[in-house]
Amino acid sequence: YGYVVVEPATVLATHLMETLKANAAELLGRQEVREIVDALARTHPALVEEVVPAKVSPGTLHRVLQRLLRGRVPVRDLVTVLEALGDAAGGSRDPEHLTEFVRRALGNAIARQHAGPGGAITAVALGPRMEAALGAMFTPRAGQAPSPLLSPDVLAALLRRLHDLTAQGGEGRPLPLLVPPALRIGVRRLVEPVFPVQPVLSLAELPPSATLHVAATWEVDDAA
Repeated sequence: YGYVVVEPATVLATHLMETLKANAAELLGRQEVREIVDALARTHPALVEEVVPAKVSPGTLHRVLQRLLRGRVPVRDLVTVLEALGDAAGGSRDPEHLTEFVRRALGNAIARQHAGPGGAITAVALGPRMEAALGAMFTPRAGQAPSPLLSPDVLAALLRRLHDLTAQGGEGRPLPLLVPPALRIGVRRLVEPVFPVQPVLSLAELPPSATLHVAATWEVDDAA
């Protein structure tokens, strides 16, 4: 019989890297952001002068980078991050919405991060009833009654179902959940407290060249 022996040091290093990734947002402080921006200013002075702090304050940049890291989005390409913020800052000062704009600019990196060995992204998609129910919950119309589909008990069951569907990912990583652009912020807020490492991807942030494979559909059960 053949056995694969994993050295304790390898296990420890892997665990340490995962711990660092999980806590990267908290480890990134204002001082670290200042040092990163100062370093970028030496190679891209015009970009930094145009964006920070002229269009985006250091505090807002810090909060955007933290949100990206919480979503496990790599932020090494700070040039693209600042270019996207410079383009978006005129329309919004909200770090959450600015983060969505930056995620779209980093779409190629996000696609590579979730692509399998063959280059395709295997994911879980929203079913039509689930999409409609979530849309009504996040953006209810004036005078609209709460949807019975998303009562606390039903919602808890749906989240357990999502965990089961996305657990099909390899290497212990959950499959990403694909959602329409308008729902990504709301779905991420809904899922994060229960499954903090669950990737939630907007269809708008994936490049047109990305190959998608839908492994399962997250849908409201008929019995609900």
